[in-house]
Amino acid sequence: MSASAARVLTPEAQRALAVQLFNRTWELLESPRSPADDRAMLASAIASRLHWADIGTAENYAAGDWLVAHVASHLGYSEVALEFAASSYQTAISADPPVDRWVIASAQEGLARAHACAGHDAERDRYAAEARRTLETVDDTEDRDVIAGQLATIPGLAEG
Repeated sequence: MSASAARVLTPEAQRALAVQLFNRTWELLESPRSPADDRAMLASAIASRLHWADIGTAENYAAGDWLVAHVASHLGYSEVALEFAASSYQTAISADPPVDRWVIASAQEGLARAHACAGHDAERDRYAAEARRTLETVDDTEDRDVIAGQLATIPGLAEG
């Protein structure tokens, strides 16, 4: 086996690494951070999404792009947030087979948050309202509550 072939990850290892990086990103999001931690958080979100590229489903791609957008929004990188949030949404609404409705609501929440980061109040409010309407079609209470909780933390967003 060549040295380059030995460095190739199996799909199982790649999936495990993507999940580990996703979870690491959340740990950093929920902790006090230094500027170095902020950079590591963004890098781990992007790395997680990268590892889904060859092995993931539409749900994984949408969630991965959402996570990058979420982190970028928290860090004030509005252009990055808008690009990844838009990709998450497009993936969610065009998936075949269709993704669960909570994935679409999550992508809409991501767009609302990214627009909030960019100072686009009308778009923030529009996507938040769309996410709330989509959440009305989500049967699973836990999924609905997670997305509603995320909506509640979007800066400048009024309850609706």
